[in-house]
Amino acid sequence: MLPILMLLVILVLLAIGVPIAFTLGITATVFLIIYADIPMVVIIQQLYLGTNSFPLLAIPLFMLAGSLMNYGGISVRLINFALSIIGMVKGGLGMVNVVASVFFGAITGTSAGASAAVGQIMIPAMKEKGYSASFSAAVTSAGSSLGIIIPPSVPMILYGSISGLSVATLFFAGIPIGIGIAIGFMIVVYIISVKKKYDFKEQPFSWRLVLKTFVSAVPALLVPVAIMGGIVTGFATPTESAAIAVICGIIAGIIYKQLTWSGFKKALNESVVNTALVMLIVATAKILGFSFSALGIGRMIMEPLMAYAENPIILMLLASLILFIGGFIFDGTVMVLVIVPLFLPLVEATAIDPLQFAMVVIIVWAIGQQTPPVASGLYITTAIAQVSMLQVSRYNIWFILVFFVALMGMIFIPDVMLYIPRIIIP
Repeated sequence: MLPILMLLVILVLLAIGVPIAFTLGITATVFLIIYADIPMVVIIQQLYLGTNSFPLLAIPLFMLAGSLMNYGGISVRLINFALSIIGMVKGGLGMVNVVASVFFGAITGTSAGASAAVGQIMIPAMKEKGYSASFSAAVTSAGSSLGIIIPPSVPMILYGSISGLSVATLFFAGIPIGIGIAIGFMIVVYIISVKKKYDFKEQPFSWRLVLKTFVSAVPALLVPVAIMGGIVTGFATPTESAAIAVICGIIAGIIYKQLTWSGFKKALNESVVNTALVMLIVATAKILGFSFSALGIGRMIMEPLMAYAENPIILMLLASLILFIGGFIFDGTVMVLVIVPLFLPLVEATAIDPLQFAMVVIIVWAIGQQTPPVASGLYITTAIAQVSMLQVSRYNIWFILVFFVALMGMIFIPDVMLYIPRIIIP
């Protein structure tokens, strides 16, 4: 009864417009005081402990790196490079959108940064060349979620901070999965483009153009190389790699002569605001998680699932369903910080591979970004394209299907899905 009552309070507060961070904090505090008689000083300590983590320091740094990329003239150069590679095939502009999202996912670590950077350029360009506004928004929205699967990924950093799993291991696992999903997206783009007769073609393929755009994009492309290179060689931790990414972003902006002092200040301001939003949610989610433990709610929720402890696949399917439902209600950050810790003891007590479960959580998070009413991935792109979420969802369902296929693959054939990262990190 208590879990249902807490959920109802959360839903009511969200329904009347209370921000998610305050909703979590208020609900947890009230229930702790009434049902557990917890002193306020303990609640304040939990609020502090929620953000007192070295791995979380990478979040503001990656956000700053992403903002610097946007103001440093990197967006256009990455998109031009993608256009030179694949822009000449049927539906090529849509595929360029996906490839550009892969590039930005490897730089920003967030879906919001990728959708804003790519969407502001690609959505108007696609509309101008005859693609429908709703299809353009759907491609951009789906592609933006690659930003949380392809490293550096802020969600993976959050997951590592609560699970104890190596962030570097999560990063390595995300690379082949993210690239595979991107290929699936391009197949969807091609099929829809053929059906809708989006047959506009850019200039013919030219190695000279590829080389020219590649040289122009080198400073931007070196950012993910520097990040992963530092981690692979052991030269830097993910947090230190985030600092390197910031330095690379500044250098790239200077090389391109587009990072002005005004743009630098705007990038700082954006990263501070976005970091504050994330960290406030992280802190209040910690209180809610603590309330689940203090009130025994975690045990109430997990006890029925223990009946399936001998069948990891059923457990994974049930966990995915619960996380999927959670994604309808909560932002992915809240889902990982509040719901996932309930499952971690269950994962440790069964034969489920911790890395497999981690990637299931990340993929479900990506799906949640594309499914209303939360659908954080859709809000930015629908605003840019000036179309309704319902119109975009007609196309977006096919990209969600690609995510679903990846999710089922991770549940049923994890040895295949995790083959490459297991080779790199035994």
